[in-house]
This record gives sequence, C-alpha cells and structure tokens, in this order.
Amino acid sequence: MTTSIQPAQIDAMLATLAQALAACANRDFDLVTRLSAQQESELASLMPQLQGEAASLPEETRARVIQLIAQRERLQQEIASWIAQMRDEMQTVSQNNRLLKTYTS
Repeated sequence: MTTSIQPAQIDAMLATLAQALAACANRDFDLVTRLSAQQESELASLMPQLQGEAASLPEETRARVIQLIAQRERLQQEIASWIAQMRDEMQTVSQNNRLLKTYTS
C-alpha cells in the first residue's frame, strides 16, 4: 500500500525547521515567528495524514517523521531557552531601574 505522504513534503518541513533553528540562534524574532507559524501550519495539514497512514508508512518515511518531531522539539526548547534568557534580562533591567530610582532620588 502506498501512502499519500511524500518524502519531499517532510524534507521541506525539515528545511523550514532548520531555517527556524538558525533564526533562533541569530535571535531573529520576526523570522522565527514567521517560520514557526509556517511550520505549524504545515504540520497541522500533515497530522491527519499521519494519523490515518501511520501503520503503513515505509520505514524511511517513518524515520524522517521521527526526525521531524525531534527537530520540532529542539526548536521549541530553543525558543523556551530564549524566552527564559529574555525574562532574566528583563528582570535585571527592572532591578537596575529600581536601584537608579532609589539612589537618584
């Protein structure tokens, strides 16, 4: 039985994820946002197919899907790390502001 899921479709999604990871590493918020939204949209259209054809996927396609999921998880971890770093920086700025107000008044 053949599946409607094409390896090129998964490869394109992996390429988008790679670009998003690079943008995340470069702290390019606009690009990360755009690529993440694109990737989420592509994944949303792929999920019904995966659910319907999971048992009949060729081993190579299954391996690519697993890679896709791992890369997606890595992107989410990178974004979460970036958010935590920004939160820490904002907290430092806030503390510095309070110190300035205290000692300049």
